[in-house]
Amino acid sequence: MYLRILNLTAMNSEYLLHYIWKNSIFTNFNFQTTAGETVKIIHPGYAHQDAGPDFKQAIIKINQILWAGDVEIHIHTSDWFKHKHHQDPKYNSIILHVVYEDDLPDVKETKEKFPILELKNYIDQQVIENYESIYKSTQPLPCKTFIQNKIEQDNDYLKLIFTHLYSKLITERLEYKQIQINKIYTETKGDWNETIFRLLAINFGFKTNQSAFELLSKSIPFKVLRNHSNNHLQVYALLFGQSGMLENQLDEDEYYVTLQNEYLYLKKKYNLVPIHIKNWNLLRLRPLNFPCIRIAQLCEIIHHYPQLFSQIENHTEIAQFEHIFLNKPDPYWEHHYHFGTPSLEHSVLIGKSTFNLLMINTIIPVLFAYGAFSGRVDLQERSMDLYSVIDAESNHLITKYKESGFTISSAFDSQAVLHLSKHYCQPKKCLECPLGQKIISMC
Repeated sequence: MYLRILNLTAMNSEYLLHYIWKNSIFTNFNFQTTAGETVKIIHPGYAHQDAGPDFKQAIIKINQILWAGDVEIHIHTSDWFKHKHHQDPKYNSIILHVVYEDDLPDVKETKEKFPILELKNYIDQQVIENYESIYKSTQPLPCKTFIQNKIEQDNDYLKLIFTHLYSKLITERLEYKQIQINKIYTETKGDWNETIFRLLAINFGFKTNQSAFELLSKSIPFKVLRNHSNNHLQVYALLFGQSGMLENQLDEDEYYVTLQNEYLYLKKKYNLVPIHIKNWNLLRLRPLNFPCIRIAQLCEIIHHYPQLFSQIENHTEIAQFEHIFLNKPDPYWEHHYHFGTPSLEHSVLIGKSTFNLLMINTIIPVLFAYGAFSGRVDLQERSMDLYSVIDAESNHLITKYKESGFTISSAFDSQAVLHLSKHYCQPKKCLECPLGQKIISMC
């Protein structure tokens, strides 16, 4: 066992020991220090991420005496000196030095300061082997073998694991998004309608034009848009004008000239400054993702739902949300993808996949964030329920997880898996992942 643990890098070895200590994954609890003192772990302490001991506020009973203080964990006793902890006053509150192996059995300096607990006889070899199988794996998804074996052996048990895993991940994902939403909410001085407008605009840009749409949403006071929302022409003029797309001379295009003239009036009235046209990316885009089409679709939402947040707060069914995105942009856009360049007739309605993405990335996260902000658990629960009635995204990453045995049937599942991949699988944080914990702890 000693040789196997040495094959791991020092960082990952201590990482495993931290996990074992924190979760009490031991073969027995008849602990004794290297000096023969009995040890009872009342509380392992709280993991400490900053400089200093690994666990703070631990409660340990040693030979009938109850101690409260810090615990330091190393692979070897000698690491205490290698890391120069003996010269650091931050370690003066150590009550127990936990090591995998005591490689300094004859050195009294550390033993006189605090007891040493050697763990190598209290850890199951299988735990170490499970850990190594994951961290030494060259597979993009190290837990693939475990999942596929469980599908054959006990598929019902695997479904329970996925249910627990996805619930944890989807909550984490929404809490991550909540941070961004809270930032926007602060920037908008506590206006939920402007908050959702900004986030909606960002997500109308998808990956290619997110930055440009964000600049556009910040370039115009939302109260100006709201005040003119009942005037269809002026909403279009304001958003297209602020996008920098009404700066050319296209005298032969009547629609363009009408918007331009209206914008010049509003620009002067509100002292507006448009963003630069160069912010927009027109390359490698599907036609329906061209900025003009997306801006026109956004105009329709502002025109019909200037108080959008109030609408979604009260919606409970997916069909109610679909209605928000059903309004057709100006007929001009059925024959144009850009100003001044006619095209064959095409649809300009927001498609099902786009609607799903806007729900996933805008509406649902805002509902969840507002639920947390206002203490309304019903809104948070509703946001999670909405994920379950939206189709799962389809991309190469989702396909990879499906092929590995992950059950992915709705946006609830796919969003959980995307979060899993980004925050756990890619950085190999298997010991923080419920699925990785399950695999490693199996003996």
